[in-house]
Amino acid sequence: MRIFAVTLALLAAVLLGACNGGDEDAAPTGTASPGGTAATGTTATPGTSATPAASLPPATVTGPAAEKLPEGKICFSARRDGLGEVYLLTRNGERNLSNDPKEDAECDVSPDGKKVAFSSERDGIYHIYVIDIDGKNLTQITSDPVGDFSPRWSSDGELISFSRTGDIYIMASDGSNQRRVTQAEMEQTAPPCKAGAFQADWSPEGDRLVFYAASATRQLGWICIVNTDGTNLTVVVADPPGWHVEPSWSPDGQWIAYRSIRDGNHEIRKVHPDGTEDTDLTNNPAADIEPAWSPDGKWIAFSSDRTGGFDLYMMKSDGSEQTRLTTDPIKDSDPSWGP
Repeated sequence: MRIFAVTLALLAAVLLGACNGGDEDAAPTGTASPGGTAATGTTATPGTSATPAASLPPATVTGPAAEKLPEGKICFSARRDGLGEVYLLTRNGERNLSNDPKEDAECDVSPDGKKVAFSSERDGIYHIYVIDIDGKNLTQITSDPVGDFSPRWSSDGELISFSRTGDIYIMASDGSNQRRVTQAEMEQTAPPCKAGAFQADWSPEGDRLVFYAASATRQLGWICIVNTDGTNLTVVVADPPGWHVEPSWSPDGQWIAYRSIRDGNHEIRKVHPDGTEDTDLTNNPAADIEPAWSPDGKWIAFSSDRTGGFDLYMMKSDGSEQTRLTTDPIKDSDPSWGP
């Protein structure tokens, strides 16, 4: 596992350290390349009850910007108290949802808006947890000794995808029936989409996954699509050669938003699943990262450091009406938009 740890640190340094003042000490986000490390067999004990989270504190209004949230709720990661926590943002303000002294990150709101999945190292290794939207009924659903990252709900709420040692897995929403979808090759020599695979998001039909593959030593990342049975692996974005990461599939299935690092600049772009009409949406010299679609597909949330520290923003799906949502000096990142 030492090879995996080294490449994890290398890739995190590239994707976070290049963001001009991002929180480089934040919890890892599953953005790594495994150096050929093979995934182990599943050892998770699904449905394991975890220590209940403390009662949620009263909502803290973040200011007029939060009132502009057009619908639903956004979960996100932040280190407001010096610890990695999962927060929930609504038009009424924000709450600390995970509320634990260990690192919590990479949340995703369930399609019915009732639960949040996230990764946490509260038992010493990053695993996937699920918690009710009111902060109750915390449940650990993976327990593999190598660690699990980047949970994403399927559109029907029945399945969750996640990353383990550079491979994409899927499982039932209670953690059962885990199976591997992709298997990484040596990242130094792997062809596009065959290196470590991370942050898989679902097609609306639930039959395909969009993810990014990365080779840290070659400074390359690709946006890729694969069927949930591991067949029909397709390259969506590979050019220009560089970092193309963090894909998010639109609710209507017509677009994939992603972060692209070109000429040292981090932009949010969108592209059709067939690779056509690749369009820059943010067009800003700041670092714009981690796009997430609203449930109706009309908006995209993202994180940006255009005012100094990283805050959450939203924009229309064509890149217009870019609006700041949070104003805390500590980095806000990894948004997920639910109903």
